[in-house]
Parts: sequence; C-alpha cells; structure tokens
Amino acid sequence: MCKPANSVCANSKIRRLLTIVFLLVTMFAQTAIADFPEEQPGSRAASLGYGATALIDGWSIFHNQAAMAFVNSPWVGVHHENRFITPELAFSAVGASVPVKVGTIGLSIKRLGFSEFSQTKFGLAYGMKLAPTFSAGIQLNAHHVFIAGEYGSAMALSAEGGILFSPTESFNVGFRVINPTRSKFIEEQRIPTIFNLGVSYQIGPMVMITTGVAKNMDTPFSFSAGTEFSPIEHLYLRAGMATGPSILSFGIGYNISRFLIDFAFTRHEILGYTPHFSLAYTFSGKKHKSEAAEINQL
Repeated sequence: MCKPANSVCANSKIRRLLTIVFLLVTMFAQTAIADFPEEQPGSRAASLGYGATALIDGWSIFHNQAAMAFVNSPWVGVHHENRFITPELAFSAVGASVPVKVGTIGLSIKRLGFSEFSQTKFGLAYGMKLAPTFSAGIQLNAHHVFIAGEYGSAMALSAEGGILFSPTESFNVGFRVINPTRSKFIEEQRIPTIFNLGVSYQIGPMVMITTGVAKNMDTPFSFSAGTEFSPIEHLYLRAGMATGPSILSFGIGYNISRFLIDFAFTRHEILGYTPHFSLAYTFSGKKHKSEAAEINQL
C-alpha cells in the first residue's frame, strides 16, 4: 500500500483521477464514438478504419446484426485492445452466434474501463434473411455504468438493428442504426444515437475494399475506408483510415485450421496508438456463399 508522501503513489492517484475525468467527459459529452469507435470490436474492423457495416463474418454481431443471417456456422470470438496504451482504458469483448432453423441468434458482452470506472454492454441479437439477397437484424441491449465513490452505478436499455443487401458474392451494402429511441441513463446523459452506412466490394480473390459513413446525432459525419489484401491463402493484410477524428490503421490476420487470429494498430490524431488483438473460432456448418473468397470464413 502506498504512503501519502510517496510521489509514485501520488502520481498514480492523479493519473487515475484524470482517467476517470476523461472517461466521464467522453461518455457524457457524447463524444465516445468520435474519440474511439467503441461499438465495433474486432481487429479486422479496426484495421479497416472501422468501416465494417457491410462486412459478413462472425464479428457482424457487433457491426450489423443483419449480416449474421449470412453466417451459417456457429462462431465465437474474443477481442481486447489497450486503448492509447493506457491500462485504465482497456476494452474487451466476447461474442457468439449460432444458426437456428430460421436465422441466427447471438450474444455479446463489451466492457470498457478498470476497477474505479467501467462501462458494460450486454446484447442479444437476431438476424434473418427476408430474401436470398436481403436480410434484417435487431439487437436488445442492457447498459451498466459504474463509477467508484459517491457516483455509484446506473443502468439503461436500448436497441439497435440493421439491414444488408447482398446482390452478388462480391458486393454488399449495409445500414445500421444504434439507439434509435434515444434511450438514456438519466436526464442529459443519453446513449449515443448513431447511423452507419457501408459498402464492401471483393474486387478479386486477393483484394477487398470497404467504405462507410457514420453519423452520430451529436457530432459531425465521419468517413471510413479500408483495403484487405490476401497475397497467399489464409493470410490477410489490411489498412484503413477514418475521419472525425483522423484515424490511421493497419493489421494482419491469419487462419489456422478453424481459428482466425487478427492483430491491428490504430493511431488517433491526438491520443496516439492503440493495439488490438482478436481470436475467433468457426465451428463446422453450412458454407457461406462468399467463402470462395475466403474472407474470414472457414
């Protein structure tokens, strides 16, 4: 235990206090999405500039629930990132999805923070095809925020959902809305409402590009774009960017049997670098129509 006169202890306490202030400002001032896109776990999404609304893979449970309908094998994934290389801003997520007779259901958990501050989100999702090339999805969320001391904790409920149009094996258009009901924890502390529109296009067996536009109701539009290159079988090299604020990203992914390992680094124009790590496993099941392109599907 640190003594009061210990300068290292004092610096540690000041750092934690500043971290709590930073988290409160970013969350309650409605800038969390602008500063770091917390709604999109997965190193693949991070390395593509967070433009994942139109991507079809297991991580769709976090990006666009409608795309889950096109993933026909049970899947589980874990993700962790050390935001801005600051332990107090650690962000982790775990998700799982299982095809059922009609559609696909999924569960997800996300957590940001440390012992004195944490923000947790639990989600129950469902996606189904309404036509061979069109799907829709929805998710119900439970949010919990904890702040040490006199602030205590708060809970709230929200919903989100999306649609996906996939006319060919190589082209997808996705749309997603988060918290359309404008739910909030307490007065003046509203959960962000965000609209995402994205497009992905598989140019050939080696190259895929993605782009998207996001609009937080309380911040300006942001734009994202990314490229995924597969020089050899099972290996993926990725790079991307985003605006509002400016983010540069790159990453790598590799398939080992049914495991997919992804690493990514993102650089925020002000706050610096964030390392990302994801591990996913796809169980045996029906093949997805785009597996011939081997985009994160086994």
